[in-house]
Amino acid sequence: MRRIAAVAVCCLALLGSSLLVAPASAGDENGGTLVGEQPVAGTPQVLDGEVLSVLQVGGTVVLAGSFTRARDDDSDVEVARRGLLAFDAATGRIDPDFHPDPDGVVNAVAAGRSGTVYVGGEFSVIGGLPRAGVARVTLAGGAVVPSFDPGRVDGPVRDLVLRRNKLWVAGAFSRIGGRKQRALAVLAAGSGRARSKPGLTVAGRARHGLGRTAVSRIDVSPNGRYLALIGNFRSVQGERRVQLALLDLRRAAAVSTFRTRFYSATCSELYYSYVRDVAFAPDGSYFVVVTSGGPGGPRSPCDSVARFETRGTDRAARPSWISSTGGDTLQAVEVTSSAVYVGGHQRWFNNPYGANAAGPGAVQRKGIAALSPVNGLPFSWNPGRSRGVGVGDLLVTGAGLWVGSDTDRIGDQERARIALLPTGGASYPAVGTPRRLATVYSARGSDLVRRSHRASRAGPAITVPGGGPDWGAVAGAFLLDGRLYVAGRDGSFTRRTFDGTSYGPAEPVDAADGLVPLLAWRAELATVTGLFYDRGRIYFTLAGSRALHYRYFNPESGVVGADRLVASRRVGGFAPRRVRGMFVAGKHLYWVTGSGHLRRTGWTQGAQSGVPSGEVSEVGGPKVDGVRWGPGVVFAGPPVRQGG
Repeated sequence: MRRIAAVAVCCLALLGSSLLVAPASAGDENGGTLVGEQPVAGTPQVLDGEVLSVLQVGGTVVLAGSFTRARDDDSDVEVARRGLLAFDAATGRIDPDFHPDPDGVVNAVAAGRSGTVYVGGEFSVIGGLPRAGVARVTLAGGAVVPSFDPGRVDGPVRDLVLRRNKLWVAGAFSRIGGRKQRALAVLAAGSGRARSKPGLTVAGRARHGLGRTAVSRIDVSPNGRYLALIGNFRSVQGERRVQLALLDLRRAAAVSTFRTRFYSATCSELYYSYVRDVAFAPDGSYFVVVTSGGPGGPRSPCDSVARFETRGTDRAARPSWISSTGGDTLQAVEVTSSAVYVGGHQRWFNNPYGANAAGPGAVQRKGIAALSPVNGLPFSWNPGRSRGVGVGDLLVTGAGLWVGSDTDRIGDQERARIALLPTGGASYPAVGTPRRLATVYSARGSDLVRRSHRASRAGPAITVPGGGPDWGAVAGAFLLDGRLYVAGRDGSFTRRTFDGTSYGPAEPVDAADGLVPLLAWRAELATVTGLFYDRGRIYFTLAGSRALHYRYFNPESGVVGADRLVASRRVGGFAPRRVRGMFVAGKHLYWVTGSGHLRRTGWTQGAQSGVPSGEVSEVGGPKVDGVRWGPGVVFAGPPVRQGG
């Protein structure tokens, strides 16, 4: 819930660490570094309840939740800490002077000015003073700031965000700050009085007649322009927005052009609202939503993680990708440029065909996972945690990833309800397709030959020495970061190092087969007529099919997506059923026809996938460069140094 922007200025210098590398916009595949899998020692032990919100201000970490007891890690002495606790980020020592002692649960905590924090929840007294659901307290001593008084609040406060001199308050109330205001309000940061501008109207319920109109979570984009809100509502500012909306804060909190029908679907009858958390990416170009809801099947919003582009304007904007647990709730999300970290009580990911069981392709990720920003497939990062109800909050700082929960084990270590997974974990490289057409490899019977290619000029054929796959049994191949990925017609999928002249040993790429084999993917390889990789997706054509298909693929973990999707059908002169080998280089899609011609069309990236576009031109073939390019396996690579 609490984002990087909540960290005090003195800590921001640390954010240049490898935890936060270059921004990840739609489809980019920058390299990255994950946090470690083993938590650091010395963090406090929270002995009951749940940690629901984590905030770091300078060198102090503040926890909020439903707990009542805690102790220092190296001590047996318990201290009473009801709903709020502060400790030193470096030593882990609990602050003996900070104990405001609210008389109810604290759901959210946000950094204020001048050494203060705002707290929101379900309390009526804090620090010995009457404050209904929202208060401002000092970090030094935990005293309530008397000048901040929102008066009567007639329902729970769920989340808080401070932007400039405005405190955004989300919850299930209808009166706050001296005004009638439902579910979402803006309070003056100094006095706590409700501001009349911007006027906010949140109305309706996700399922008619059930629950109370509420905003459960909010997040502000790093540039301060957009506010994302999720919860039990059907409209915002009079415009239909079911469970998810974006406000444009530069336009007096007008609803942005983004809209989606994705969360209009009904999940389990137990849930009238199933959205659980939302977080923007560090560059603000996209945001991610996690949900509960029960098993929903492929492309369902239930028990899922979904990425949306912030500037999406489609009236029914689809997620850029969906990642499914197969029936387990997700409660918290935090986004870095390296990974989308999620927590809940999930057991699996890549599990759209599972229903409270592992389905084809599922991989185990108990309680916490790191997903690729490009396609939502899990990295191999897998600390595991005791699942319980789930993760109450995730917070990334320069030191790593803070995990607040209701359980006491993570990474096989005892860390009761709060843990820090430190920076400096495993790294993965940047990958991508060639930026221009330089070298083309094609199979000739059981041999592989390479040619340089430039401006429709093909160089001489150079036979690549043996030691590689049996090219006569290969359905398709692609090069990625110095590795050759080979799809065999026998259903095998392997990779090996390849520098254009020599091969390393083959190793299986079978992470998606570990629990329940992904047989559909293996069966498809027998009829593949063309195959390539681009930006987190393996695209392929199948014999007799009029579609260009794709599956997500995470090269770091070797996980192939369990769901097969369609990128396009026939577009202009590109007919998938006529493809006999294909690859992408730069902004063009190249493919080989049955008569051996090499053709090209545009390749345009969309939020969900790439698609062929534009005019078709002939770039090679018997009448152009004198080369018969196929049919057969064909793939592109970087230039090969002279003498290779």
